[in-house]
Amino acid sequence: MPESERERLTLWQRLGMREIRRRAGREADEPLRPEDWEVLWRLHEHGLNRLVNWLFFALPRSPRCAVCGAPFAGFGRFVAGPLGYRPSRKNPTVCVTCVESAPPGGMKMPAGILFADLRGFTARFDGVDPEEASIVLRRFYRCAEDVLFPKAVIDKLIGDEVMALYLPKLKRDFARADVPALMLEHARGLLRAVGYGSDEEPFVEMGIGLDFGEAFVGNIGQRALYDFTAVGDVVNTASRLQGHAAGGEIMISERVAEGLPEPVGTRVELALMGKTEPQPAYRVGL
Repeated sequence: MPESERERLTLWQRLGMREIRRRAGREADEPLRPEDWEVLWRLHEHGLNRLVNWLFFALPRSPRCAVCGAPFAGFGRFVAGPLGYRPSRKNPTVCVTCVESAPPGGMKMPAGILFADLRGFTARFDGVDPEEASIVLRRFYRCAEDVLFPKAVIDKLIGDEVMALYLPKLKRDFARADVPALMLEHARGLLRAVGYGSDEEPFVEMGIGLDFGEAFVGNIGQRALYDFTAVGDVVNTASRLQGHAAGGEIMISERVAEGLPEPVGTRVELALMGKTEPQPAYRVGL
């Protein structure tokens, strides 16, 4: 880790990094490897970390980190905050230490991916005061936060697009089997939040794509440019699916459809970029 990044860590976080390296069998300056993230996720189960984790959950206050239990409000925040356990910008229900301050690298894990994209946004605001576009985008982002939190991790806000992650291995409040239904529930909630299904026209046109499968999740990149995200075929597929969704539609992969308690939508075959064969998917509405 570069010196500038070390300086941003609290003493407790530095001790945690040292313990991760010790348990992973790495030297002080040896890069951590993807498999070392297994050590990271289990660190709260051992020694002093286990005691601190117990203390966090014993402090009578919510909200708290869904991973380590660090409290974000009440008296507990005065204990957890100075140690570096503050709400993450990715999701206020997980802490910086468990997500953004974790070491570079990552691990394979099941991940649900949601892409929500605004249709015709560029054309709509072509030649218009850019402040008007920013007002609409802020409203869209607020809808995403209201619907997706606390279950999902908002990975990226990319102009007129939102990418969200569903990580049952990271979050304690839902299981792997819950992910397909949870993603569909959130996708429909997003459509309703922007105005679909109401008596008024939606304030933006939006299409959504969903997929669920194995991804590589972690802090990916180098130095100041690394960021907590997910990569892999499941991410690409979800992105391609949302490209085929019209305004007010949700395109779900066959993997998502198979995980739902009952059949939904209309089955279609789609030619997705990067795929040699047409891919089965389901076109779903409210």
